[in-house]
Amino acid sequence: MTRQSVTPGLDLDGLDEVIGLHIGTANSLFISRLDRQLEAFKVTPKQVAILWLVNANPGVKQSDLSRFFKIERPTVHQFVRQLTLNGHLISEPSKLDRRAGGLWITETGSATLTAAREIIFTDEAELLAALTPHERSELYRLVIKLYLSAAGRNEK
Repeated sequence: MTRQSVTPGLDLDGLDEVIGLHIGTANSLFISRLDRQLEAFKVTPKQVAILWLVNANPGVKQSDLSRFFKIERPTVHQFVRQLTLNGHLISEPSKLDRRAGGLWITETGSATLTAAREIIFTDEAELLAALTPHERSELYRLVIKLYLSAAGRNEK
């Protein structure tokens, strides 16, 4: 099974062997589909992931989110700023260090997260339905292995 079957008249000249292309395309398909479904809640998939982590880690710092997502702190700040403006998060300074602040989810954010989780779980079940449970497990294992390997190389 190859992508050549999707466009039989197009010479791929070896491009079909570039795994990054396939991962990027699959990611784009997953995210664009999820974007449309989350639009009614005025949140993006990345914002939902932030809500998810803040809900599980009350008081988490933006720097921790930046490290987790492997994105720059100003980018995380923009996501958090929008979530705060929309009433999903609150940011409060630390009582120990006034320069550092923590994030907490609001009732609105919690309700949005609950609805978004349902959408995400349903969407992923539909998208992964073509895979057996063993294949899903193997896909997850391989994606995490690639992520950890790439993340380690980027930190050097």
